[in-house]
Amino acid sequence: MKKITILAVLLISLFASAQESRLTIFSEDGEPFYVILNGIRQNEEPVVNIAVDYLINEYYDTKIIFADESIPVLEKRHLMVVDVDNRHGEFVYKIKTTKRGKKLRFYSFTPFQQILPPPSNVSIIHYNANPLPPIQTITQTTTTTSSGNGDQINIGVGVNTGGTNVGVGINVNTGSSTTTTQTTTTTIGTPSDVVIVEDTGCYAMTGPDFNQALESIRSKTFSDSKLTLAKQITKGNCLTSAQVSQITSLFDFEDTKLEYAKFAFSYCFNPENYWKVNNAFEFESTIEELDEHISSFGH
Repeated sequence: MKKITILAVLLISLFASAQESRLTIFSEDGEPFYVILNGIRQNEEPVVNIAVDYLINEYYDTKIIFADESIPVLEKRHLMVVDVDNRHGEFVYKIKTTKRGKKLRFYSFTPFQQILPPPSNVSIIHYNANPLPPIQTITQTTTTTSSGNGDQINIGVGVNTGGTNVGVGINVNTGSSTTTTQTTTTTIGTPSDVVIVEDTGCYAMTGPDFNQALESIRSKTFSDSKLTLAKQITKGNCLTSAQVSQITSLFDFEDTKLEYAKFAFSYCFNPENYWKVNNAFEFESTIEELDEHISSFGH
């Protein structure tokens, strides 16, 4: 009986330590895309919804390459797949169209124990550690024209594969003895040479560290000292909107609260929920001024 109990404890311990995360990404406007994690493409074909599971790292350097080559590649360094308390789970991000182009934004988090199977319209991928072949763009065009005396047939075929465009043109005129064949080869670039990099340059702040930071800010006597320390802490860490709201509430004056909230927006991990910071203000005019500031970022 004792051996069985010890075995059960070991199994539970192994299960707890073997938790992985799932990364779900969806395109808000339906643009199909490829996902690249740590330099490795995950999906064979472009999709509008994807779930990549069995993720054991805390962060992944992520690229989004769109099937539409005119859309710039979107790159997000250190994409989090653990929360501020280092818990695994399902992290949902959405590709959002803003005034400044497409952005990859945090949407929701579900703890590991509560993860449900994804909807049927979401492609499920087990994390792929083996490189896939380069993305290939294949196009084919055929045109037929006639001119001059007799029957003249022009046929043009273009095939683009593996980044190389090959065109073949054939001209046959039945009214004369002249036959012309022309072949051209053109090299093109990879899909979208433009890359938009999103990198806040900071990492998530754990619960214990954040509580210690709150106490340090609270201990300062003067408002200027509190603001200086709060900015130092914020600049070196990725804070959630709820954490920013807590720090904002520590200041006594509305102007100081607004100054800090404006500063902290650039370092917020989930800016979609920045409305939570509004709870720290007393006046509607302050909320409106903060909203104008946020709008200037294209949100």
